[in-house]
This record gives sequence, C-alpha cells and structure tokens, in this order.
Amino acid sequence: MRDWAEALKNTLDELRRRRVFRVAVVFLVVGWVAIQVAGATFAPLGLPDWSLKLVIVLVALSFVLACALAWTYDITSRGIERTAPATAATAAAPEASVAILPFTDLSEAHDQDYFCDGLAEEILNALAGISGMRVASRTSSFRFRGTDTDARDIGRALNVASIMEGSVRKSGERVRVTAQLIDAGNGYHLWSENFDRRLEDIFAIQEEIARSVAQALRVSLQKPDVLDLERNAPSNVRAYEFYLRGRQIQAMKSTNNWQSAPEMFRRAIELDPAYAQAHAGLADSLTGLLLWRLVRPEDVLDEASAAAKRALELAPDLAEAHVAHANTLSLAGSDDEATAAFERAIALNSELYEAHYYFARHCYAHGQFRRAVDEFEAAHRTRPDEFQALTLGMNAADALGNEQDSASMARRALKLALAEAELDPENGRARYLAAGLQARLGDPEGGQRNIDVALRLQPEDFGTLYNAACFYAQIGDANRALELLDRAVDTGQGFRDWIEHDHDFDAIRTMPRFREIMSRLDSSSSHP
Repeated sequence: MRDWAEALKNTLDELRRRRVFRVAVVFLVVGWVAIQVAGATFAPLGLPDWSLKLVIVLVALSFVLACALAWTYDITSRGIERTAPATAATAAAPEASVAILPFTDLSEAHDQDYFCDGLAEEILNALAGISGMRVASRTSSFRFRGTDTDARDIGRALNVASIMEGSVRKSGERVRVTAQLIDAGNGYHLWSENFDRRLEDIFAIQEEIARSVAQALRVSLQKPDVLDLERNAPSNVRAYEFYLRGRQIQAMKSTNNWQSAPEMFRRAIELDPAYAQAHAGLADSLTGLLLWRLVRPEDVLDEASAAAKRALELAPDLAEAHVAHANTLSLAGSDDEATAAFERAIALNSELYEAHYYFARHCYAHGQFRRAVDEFEAAHRTRPDEFQALTLGMNAADALGNEQDSASMARRALKLALAEAELDPENGRARYLAAGLQARLGDPEGGQRNIDVALRLQPEDFGTLYNAACFYAQIGDANRALELLDRAVDTGQGFRDWIEHDHDFDAIRTMPRFREIMSRLDSSSSHP
C-alpha cells in the first residue's frame, strides 16, 4: 500500500512539474466555451446535428493531444524545448549546498579570466572543506560561464539550494569584487556585497566571501581555521597571478595545453620562493604530465620531487602539498612512503578530492584493488557530479572480478559523463570517456557518435586520439583503431610499455601494424 501511495505521489509531482494540470485546466475552460458557442450558433446557421458532435469529439481529442504535448515539451526563454526527464537532481537539494559560478571579468581589457576563475575556485575549495557543506564541482558549475541561465534552472541542474555569482574589475593595483548569493529555489538574493580594495587584499576578500556564504547557509565551522585563506597566501600578488594562470592551464580540456603549466608555477616561485602552493602546483603539474605519459620521468621527476618537498617545508599542514609529495613518491617507487603521505593528506582534509583520487590510482597501480575501489568511491563522494573517479574505479572492480560493482560504476559514470557532455558540448574528454563506457555497456552506436564529436573537437589531442583508438579496438574495428593509434603516437607522446600492456588493445596486439607503431616508440621509455 505504501509503495502504491508513493508511486501515486511521484506521478502527481511529475504532472505538476511538467505543468500538465495547468494546461488541462486552461484547455477545459477553452473547450467548454467552444462547445457552448457551437451549441448556440450551429442550429441557427443551419448546420447538421452531427456538427456539434464533431466539435465535442475534436475538443476531446485536442485535450488529450494538449496534455501529451505539455508532458513532452516546455516553453522556456530559449523557445520550445523537450522537457528534461526527472532525475535524482530534481530531488530537494540539501539546505547547505551551493554552486560557485565563475566570476565575470569586467576589467577594461577583458583579459582577467584566469584571475576571475581563480578567485571563484579558491572560494569553492574553501567551502568544500567544510564538513556538512555540499559544493558543486568546478567542472559542473563552470559549465554555466557566459550563459544567461536562470539561477533556479542552475540549482535544479546541479541539485544545490543556492548559487553564488559575481564579477571582478581589476585596474592597476586596485580590484573591485561584487559577490551575491542567490536562493536557487525562488531566485531571490540571500546576501550581496561589494569589495573595493587593493589587489593585495584579494585573499582577505575571498575569505570574507566564503565566511559570508557559510553564515548565510547556517553552516557551523567545526575547524575554525578551515576558511583561513590568508595563512598560505604569497607575499607577492604577482606570484599569485602566475599561480592562477598555471591552475587555469591545468583545468583545460586538451592535454596538449598542459605542458605550459609548469612554467607558470616556476615564474610564481621566482617572484616568491616561499610560496608553498606554487611549489605544490609545480609538483602537481609535472606529475600530471607523467601520469598522462606526456613527459619522461628522467626529465622531470627530480624537479617534481624537490618542489613537493619544498612545499611541505613551507607549509607542513597543507594537504595539497602532501598529495603532491605522495604522487612523486609513488612515481619514484617509494610505495610505503607514498601511502603514508596520501593518508596524511586525507587526515588533514578528508574532503579533498585529489587526495582520494590519486591515492586510489596509487593503490590500483600496486594491485590493492579493494582499497582502490573504496578510495575512488570516496573521491566521487566529494564530487558527486564528476565521472572520472567512477570510470577508473570500474577498472579496479574488474580486477577484483566484481562484475556487479563494475557494472554499477560504469552505469553511474556514463550517466554523469553524458550529462556533462550535454551541458558542456565542447568537453571532448567527457565525450570520449562516455564512448568507452558505452562500448562496455553494449551501446557501440552511441559510443560512435560521441567519439565522432570528440575527434571533431580535438582532432590532434593525444588523449582524444588514444582513447578513440581504444574505443575502436573494443568494438572490433581494427583498421580504425590502428589508424588512430598511429596518429596518437605521431604526436610524440605516449609510452611504449603502457600501450603494449593496455588491455583495450588485446585484439590488435599481434597485428603487424601494431608492432610497427610500437617500434617507433623509444624502447627505453617506461611508464612511471
């Protein structure tokens, strides 16, 4: 009985959401008027008796059609659109939940996107570190850059109760920041403030905004210093700008851009040698290139290790520095020390996505598949709208032989990847990872469409070419797989032993062309 009542309630809620009741009432009124007019005028006009019956039948049929159209389509500010299906995101958002949108650049030259993004991301990261606070990920909230999407629509899309947006006007040594917090349920302002300060005060501004958001959402700070954004601030604000440029490059969707990120962090360190986050950023950017097999360990691992150690010397309690140090230890083969460093990072900040995500990768690389699954799931919990952790967690579940967990992770990851691709059509990575998941779940046609889009968006990107080759190998198109792998290797990136041991290529590994492609890679190269 309870299940029946719940099903009825859900049906009624969905009818209300799709405005079917409203259309039905309006149509019944209009239809009744039409029938009354027909009844009063048809006889005097000499029309046959069946004419009135025809009107009644047409009104009835039109009523059904109107309700069906109301269920399927919606009239929005962008015109007539298909009504989005109800998902978990339509459930009531947690009260203490927020999405931080990228700040708008109002500077005269409109060249401060990196600064605007960095300001928003610092606030986002600070709020995400508060226990009990749910913050939409950067990837999710930054999709709405430059759009005029209503705050209520954003709230529904991201399942958050509030939206924070703002603008930055930077001129010389002055900066003006406007920030406002909006109730995603009704579109009204919860809080708004203008800050007109010197550029060097930007860290104090970020902290004030973060504290105001937490206060407006009635979140208690169990750790009073969690929003102390000035404790690791650089002494040179120009160093901070280079640091933000480096982070912006790291956030780009194309792997081909990432190789310029380390130079930004090096320049920040030159300006402020005591800037711990810049050292951690340098280590992160170099290890990221190593993990993606875009550079050789012998070329950058020593520099990455030194940067991570320096970050820890300068800020022993900086969780990000421990993650950077752990990654360099893992890449250097110091497994136990890496595990200890990852665990320390998680102890310092259990809400830090990177700590769980990279620890999971470390565990997976060393055969600790059960712990890898747990850490990938933990990473996903900190960013529930992000799909990459689930995608890699699926592989760890495969290694355990746990088909049920693997399939569950694949389905959840695919749903999120497709949602991201829909909201951000320029996201090639979401497309090609979705394609691999679709091939796995028995939808090669859907995967084909996403691979085509990814290749059109990023035709020379190593990550795109390589994953497209994996997709075609999975679905049995050996010629296309080899063609794309050939193009990927021609970019000068990739490591021989990684490609030779990638299970996606099992079906083509013995083919002469595969061996020829491998022969062009330096046999001394080894994946870290």
